[in-house]
Amino acid sequence: MPVGALTSGLSLLASPSVIGLMFVGALLGAFVGLIPGLGGAVLLTLLLPFLFHLPVAEGVALIVSAHAGIYFSGSATAILINSPGAPECAATTLDGYPMSQKNRAAEALGISAMATALGGVCGVVGLVALVPAMGAIITVLKPASYMLLAAFAIILIGKLQSASVTKGILSGLWGMMISFVGYDPSTGLQRFGYGQLSLYNGVSIVAVALGLFAFGRMFYLYGTNRAIAEVGPTVIGERIGGQVFRGVAEVIRRPVQVLRASVVGFVAGLIPGVGGVAANFVSYAQARATSKRKSEFGTGVPEGVIAPESSNLAKEAASYVPLIALGIPGTVGSAVILSAFTILGLAPGPSMVSQHEPVIYLVAAVLLFTGFLASGLGLSVARHLALITTVRGALMAPFVIVLGIVGTWAATTNFIQLDILIGIGVVGLVMLRLGYSLPAAIIGFLLGSVFEHNLTLTEEVSGWSFLKQPLPDFLLILVILSIFSTPLYRAIRRFFTKENFVSLGEAGSVTMGSLPESVPPPAKSESRVFKKPGSYFEVTVDAVWVIGAAIYWVTCVGYPSVSRTVPLLVSSAAFLLGLVQLLSNFFVRLQKLTHGIGKGEDRHGSGRVVVANVVSGNRTEYRREFWIILWTVAMLVGIWLVGLLIAIPVGILVYFFVLDRGSWRRALISGVLMYLVIYIVFVRLLATQLPHGIL
Repeated sequence: MPVGALTSGLSLLASPSVIGLMFVGALLGAFVGLIPGLGGAVLLTLLLPFLFHLPVAEGVALIVSAHAGIYFSGSATAILINSPGAPECAATTLDGYPMSQKNRAAEALGISAMATALGGVCGVVGLVALVPAMGAIITVLKPASYMLLAAFAIILIGKLQSASVTKGILSGLWGMMISFVGYDPSTGLQRFGYGQLSLYNGVSIVAVALGLFAFGRMFYLYGTNRAIAEVGPTVIGERIGGQVFRGVAEVIRRPVQVLRASVVGFVAGLIPGVGGVAANFVSYAQARATSKRKSEFGTGVPEGVIAPESSNLAKEAASYVPLIALGIPGTVGSAVILSAFTILGLAPGPSMVSQHEPVIYLVAAVLLFTGFLASGLGLSVARHLALITTVRGALMAPFVIVLGIVGTWAATTNFIQLDILIGIGVVGLVMLRLGYSLPAAIIGFLLGSVFEHNLTLTEEVSGWSFLKQPLPDFLLILVILSIFSTPLYRAIRRFFTKENFVSLGEAGSVTMGSLPESVPPPAKSESRVFKKPGSYFEVTVDAVWVIGAAIYWVTCVGYPSVSRTVPLLVSSAAFLLGLVQLLSNFFVRLQKLTHGIGKGEDRHGSGRVVVANVVSGNRTEYRREFWIILWTVAMLVGIWLVGLLIAIPVGILVYFFVLDRGSWRRALISGVLMYLVIYIVFVRLLATQLPHGIL
């Protein structure tokens, strides 16, 4: 490491104007992170015009700090309302939101702030160490390795929230099928757009992330009509301050886990196209795999928040390595950063490493300080933010839904994406109810194009000869093991259980003819072949899976061979797995694979098979969910007819007066407040062109 370049880079940070703009960028990032759906890329794009009037050091400080500042506040909304402020924060919802439901929101926020800052330290160290040698490291990964890494991530993450093998993989396949909508990079042909030019660029990640994690959860919260945390504000007021610092202490007590998650996130972030959102989920999966209490992940354990939060800034620091060394952006945010560097007169690539090395250390320093600055700001307001969890879901839902609609419009300016947002919100609700894996769905969406692109390159460059290379062979073994790990584990366990049982009998302690009373007889359900479906709603969903995959497959056939190969493979797999899932409603033996084993099963394996992770409800909840979905659709129609600034306040009035049956005062205050927020933030500050309607 050249000491002179490091000293020069740090000296740039000593300028008051650089420090001031770093604070401005961090504050802007923290503010935007609290608005679900707006995302860091939108903010960075809006800042680009200002860079033309700034020197290099000041411009780098502004754009990099804004990029880094979003992640704590984006995680805060993920923890508090299950609505990630940025798609990269989606993994934090898995245990952060359950912690909020247990009245531990402040503790989760403390964990998030501290883990983000410490992960940033690890990421900055890696960035400084690897930039000179990054060109050689990137060339080690060939297209076949990228392809298999993407497949491994989708399958591995599919098991995070679903004890059902088929449901986890189906979730990932569904995400991949959605990712193929839009133009094919190889041929330029539009696929699955059905004549809609607005779908040429595909489905927006903002619509997918908000639909799955925010809208689906808001529909559910309105249906249950409960608060996120079932506890009174008085209790939170007494304990919340201590909980924040308890979360900080929890991170400090686990340095090995922080370091491990940071390294995993950093390594994933080095791979263009695979990092970003995937890095957080991979860190989470790694933490779960190495934990002594795997079964508790997803229920609100601190480790489940530490892992993705530690990887947040670590993977962002890693994304600068291929960006600076090769000019290859690994995430959407780094793609905008590439434009920013170009505006500032910096040419990412070997020339930037050789001619502007002090600027690289300035980038690292800004990332480091912004991580602590944003986390410090977060800790100072965590006590007040956590009070959100005591708000009844029915009071929170309309505001989150409205901000999600406006944020998606600001990111896409496309009505079709708003339709998709609501549609995916309904899908997210169904997946939540039936125990599918939301993380697998979004990872499948993000890595579907990566898988397709690299499979095409592999076919063109090496074909099946890639199997002669050690790294692809190793990754292929990991993919196969990840698919069959659950049935293989059960088979091995049954084998050794049987061996132990026979040996006991041979010893005379236990005989096959006389079982001890402590060992229950096999359940009657295991002797049956056919069964009556436990849920006709699930049968209907499974049938939709099969029919939808078949229609998708038929549509693929009409495309040229290059454009249809991967969609055909994915839809074929979805059809076969969907068929197995459908048949399992009628065949008993299939249920251990498709529904998982419930916690009620005793240690001898004689318990009943239950639907894994299903969130059951009653008719009242289902009726309320129908009405909130209908209200959301009606509001979207109103935006199309009369414009957003009129339809949103009117929709809020209707919601609070009709659906929530509240007072006129609450309805009027909420409507006016929502109008002012949209007008001041989006129209005046962010200069967003809102839809005016056709009337």
